[in-house]
Amino acid sequence: MSLLPLRQGGTHARKRLYCLPYAGGSAGIYRSWPELVSPDINIWGVEYPGHGSRIGESLVDCVEKLADSVANAIAAERTPYVLFGHSMGSLVAFETCHRLATYNAGTPELLVVSGHRAPRLPPSTPSLHAAPDAEFIAHLRELGATPPEVFGSSELLELMLPILRSDFRACETYAPPARSPLHIPIAVYGGLADKDTSCDSLRAWKHETTRDCVVRMFSGGHFFLRDSASRVAAVLEHDLANAFTSHRADRASGDTKAFSPNRTP
Repeated sequence: MSLLPLRQGGTHARKRLYCLPYAGGSAGIYRSWPELVSPDINIWGVEYPGHGSRIGESLVDCVEKLADSVANAIAAERTPYVLFGHSMGSLVAFETCHRLATYNAGTPELLVVSGHRAPRLPPSTPSLHAAPDAEFIAHLRELGATPPEVFGSSELLELMLPILRSDFRACETYAPPARSPLHIPIAVYGGLADKDTSCDSLRAWKHETTRDCVVRMFSGGHFFLRDSASRVAAVLEHDLANAFTSHRADRASGDTKAFSPNRTP
């Protein structure tokens, strides 16, 4: 699993943010974030096989296998860090946390899951990864993340459709096993106009942790990260500050206090 530095705060930076992309996306979707998030945080994008800079590699259509790779890449991490994933990235980040806990490796100070219902809830739409091209493409148009030029080019569609189908298959076939919840605080981000993720489906993430779980809602649909970029960045900055402050307090006291979801800015 490739970890791409999007912004490094220098040798003295003591915080990291790992960002996992949505289906069909690459680490590059987060390339603007260094301009939005505090410069004392090292920002890394996760690049899935067959995406972005790894376009020539074989695709992986399994959340668990992707999580294995991410967990192996960061298992030795000793710098305090946070995992952020949007849509498909939420599932991979969530499963990565369970992998790290199993390894007894360093887990993140905070898991931020964005644009995805809690993993044990039934899907809100029919499975689409094996749908006919016309139906699949119509759904992609509705989601609004795929650039319009892709739909107008048979060559680009030929390149992107296998990637998107593989990622959709990974999400639609993922079924987390029965197991103990995480001991990691969770912040859940959602779009107010996202038809596939209701507030209730986002609140259900609280069952996946023994610690605090807070839900933040933003203007926009499924890709509110783009529609409300500055607001998302401000709230994320707030949640990162709380998580890293709690980490310092825990180390000083020897306690394992929960993340404190203070009021957002």
